[in-house]
Amino acid sequence: MNTAAPAPASRERIGLILALCAATLFSTKPILIKWLYELGVDTLPLMWLRLSIALPFYLVIGYVALLKMKQRPTLAAIGRAALVGILGYYLASLLDLLGLQYVSAQLERLVLYAYPSLVVLLGIVFFGQPFRRAILLPLAITYAGLLFMYGNDLSMVSREVSRDTAMAFANNTAELIQGTLLVIGSALSFALYLLLSKRRIAELGSVMFTSVAMTSATLATLINNSLTSIIEGQPLDLLPDYSQTVWLGVLALAILATVIPSFLVSTAIARIGPEKTSMSGTLGPVTTTLLAVWLLDEPLSLYSIAGMVLVVFGVWKLSKVK
Repeated sequence: MNTAAPAPASRERIGLILALCAATLFSTKPILIKWLYELGVDTLPLMWLRLSIALPFYLVIGYVALLKMKQRPTLAAIGRAALVGILGYYLASLLDLLGLQYVSAQLERLVLYAYPSLVVLLGIVFFGQPFRRAILLPLAITYAGLLFMYGNDLSMVSREVSRDTAMAFANNTAELIQGTLLVIGSALSFALYLLLSKRRIAELGSVMFTSVAMTSATLATLINNSLTSIIEGQPLDLLPDYSQTVWLGVLALAILATVIPSFLVSTAIARIGPEKTSMSGTLGPVTTTLLAVWLLDEPLSLYSIAGMVLVVFGVWKLSKVK
């Protein structure tokens, strides 16, 4: 049997395919979350169930990866990976879930898809990567697209309150701004996660790193839920009485939109690096937009089409800058 390592070109091709698959699966997340919100599921229980259902997969796969390691990782290395995981899969997920209460699935996915620009900017400011003028035009195009998508959501708010008072419009606009800022915060957290994870992946390997990162995020979510229950004076309900339909949606969110793409992303980062991984998900926003129009009855306006085209084109141009 031929056990030779794949050639660099083949390795990069496989990494790009894995990153594209991850982006496509991740694009179903806002659709499932918005749908579960409509069925009456709250943010913190949904976040807890998503991670707790996924946790056994990470524990088993991580244990198998640990047995295969020639040298056992140090507690310090595991601790560093856990902190990065809390940043990327706890904080980013919490901000994203909170933001989806106020913005459309299309706007959420495009804001998150624009995180390659944040990866580039943070890399320049904090990680010593060189600044190049060539990034300015792609960044301008990307953020112009986000403004178009924001205008699309703003027009949706305007239509929803057209028969109501000016105060209702102001309140809904404030919620839209709040949701947009929350999703931007999520994108910023995930951009930092990508930049910080490469060294941790080199220490532990992609599979072991992902298992540690997701386990730490699950524990952080449990602590969050416990503290919230104590503050609100309510019992901690770790297994809510949901319908079969809701449980099927939560299972899909946990496995198809969390477990599988998280391992795909870590493996892609190990093969092609964080920058190319973050920029390879061109299909993500397109998939989310089509699913949102089809399943959530979100409008497909000229604003949303223009925004999607500009963001995808801007990120693609950014990926061409060496």
